[in-house]
Amino acid sequence: MKSLLFAVAALPLLSGAALATQPMQPVTKQPVQLTSQQMDKVTAGFTFREVTVSNTSGLIVNVDLPAPVCTVCFLNVTSRNLSVQAAFLP
Repeated sequence: MKSLLFAVAALPLLSGAALATQPMQPVTKQPVQLTSQQMDKVTAGFTFREVTVSNTSGLIVNVDLPAPVCTVCFLNVTSRNLSVQAAFLP
């Protein structure tokens, strides 16, 4: 019981000492400069893939993802950032 009282009595002293210390200074780093080629590949984490399959057809829409190879697609529109592919399914 005596040690509990000493611990309770010491708490204000310890908290005062903790508050009296100097706060740590944050480390500031310069931002990394990206090259133009690296900036072209930045997507900010956004990618999108939609695959829709029905009884008679299939559709694939990709944003910032590589287009899959489709040899039976009747619609095959691909660019650097967007691809739309559609095919009739058996």
